[in-house]
Amino acid sequence: MNPDTIYETETMAELCARQGRVSEAIDIYRRLVDSIADAALRARIERRLDTLQATWRPPRQIDVRPADVPIPAAPGVAVVVGDDQVTVAWALPLGTVSPAVDLLLLARTPTGIETSKQTLPLDGPSGRLAVAAPGVHSAVAAVGPVMGGRFVPLARSPRG
Repeated sequence: MNPDTIYETETMAELCARQGRVSEAIDIYRRLVDSIADAALRARIERRLDTLQATWRPPRQIDVRPADVPIPAAPGVAVVVGDDQVTVAWALPLGTVSPAVDLLLLARTPTGIETSKQTLPLDGPSGRLAVAAPGVHSAVAAVGPVMGGRFVPLARSPRG
């Protein structure tokens, strides 16, 4: 068993949702739906997943203008941290199906540094996107396709 899947339960998904880590909760619920054979339980989880997806607004949907970051050679990803935002520039091989960025943010809070992880769909094989990130301290990213409900990294940004 993969050690990361030990904590992928309905309870963990709900904890993530209640802590405001909605993208993580959605990811866990998606994997749970694919792995549950019991029809009643699967239906309940699908309803909860639909509710979360209908009410969640990904951070990148907040109007933030990307910084002018050069597009890297494919496959590649670059991350620039600005004031309360992060810009990601990426390039994937042409024809990459379901491109996505897996983004880890570290933010300053009154109680210290907190982390958040999110996987966001990308509009194409290359480009730039900006993510609102109040109090951002640093960020790292990976880009690649989502295959079978799982993110598959093809390139990672350098650790800052």
